[in-house]
Amino acid sequence: MTPTSAQYDEFDIQQQRPVAGATRRFPTGEALFLSPLPVPTGQILMDLGGSFVEVNDTFLDVGSSNFGKAFQARAMIGLGMMFIFSCLIVLPLLAGSTTWGNPFSESFGDRAAGMFHFGVTFSIWGGRIAALLGTYVILSTTRAKSRTRPIRFNRQRREVCFFPEGSDIPVIQPWEETVSWLSISTGVTGVGVTIAYTFGMAFDDSKTDVVHFVRQGVMTPAHGLGKWEAIRVYMEKGPEYCPGKAPYEGRHTFDKERQDMHEEYQHNERSALGVGWWYLTHLITWWRFPYWVAEWDHRFSMKSLPESISEWSKPLPPEQWAKPSQALKEQSVKIEKAFAQGQDFMTYFNANLSKTEAKKSAGSSAL
Repeated sequence: MTPTSAQYDEFDIQQQRPVAGATRRFPTGEALFLSPLPVPTGQILMDLGGSFVEVNDTFLDVGSSNFGKAFQARAMIGLGMMFIFSCLIVLPLLAGSTTWGNPFSESFGDRAAGMFHFGVTFSIWGGRIAALLGTYVILSTTRAKSRTRPIRFNRQRREVCFFPEGSDIPVIQPWEETVSWLSISTGVTGVGVTIAYTFGMAFDDSKTDVVHFVRQGVMTPAHGLGKWEAIRVYMEKGPEYCPGKAPYEGRHTFDKERQDMHEEYQHNERSALGVGWWYLTHLITWWRFPYWVAEWDHRFSMKSLPESISEWSKPLPPEQWAKPSQALKEQSVKIEKAFAQGQDFMTYFNANLSKTEAKKSAGSSAL
């Protein structure tokens, strides 16, 4: 999730506090608020991208694990290898094919040889550039993660702790006052309408009059609602009801994937062609190397929380645990009753982000 800070925000939450179910428009789209007063959403719980980096009976840390790092490394290597393959094989073949049927042109072999030498030179320089770009992407994402602290949700105190980047002073606010939303933003390109969904949270630092935002792009509204529901269920019911701590990727992940692949083949769930493709794609992407990169990334995990929050993070005796407000209890009962009658979160609050904004944008692009 990407943190930003602003004195004034597009939702104007400092001047006009939203509530769960409220919608607000902004220049490029619309947002549906999931809190304050975090009521049930009825969605299947989701931990997008392995963001639950610590889960226990006292607190939940939401940040970035190394989930997907091996895939990122494989993608970077794969793109570079495809570029080199195109320069060494495809270009000579295309160049040589243009000589067929032309008696005044160079022979196929001479033309192909010339293009092969050109391809070798071009692939060396192009490969270097691709390697530098891929290395930059991998290093920059790892560096950004290592400099960012997770958001800590303390279920016993019913409070949330956020550390702005570069600061050791926490912003702590009540759980039920935390602002979260799901938004849709649209744009128009030469091809058509683009639609993007975002799950976000805001932390209002009253001492500095600054609002800190944390945003994450999601594939569908259900993914955003599912992540928030996982956090909400942890705070209201406990760790046994929500997704567990995200596992980390490493060379053991490669071994597990290969074992699963062989088991699928033995149970006729994967064809021999599929097995061959698995080996080919992993050979092209340097076998275990991407998983070694993932292990390296795991060693540079998210920045640890400072000692200033250690006392706040200690377990409390059960009799000192904070209790849900009466307003939250009443609203939760109403919405859960509606869910039992067949409604979902969107219909309960009469909201439909996925269709409304897309129709408006499509209409405006046609003008």
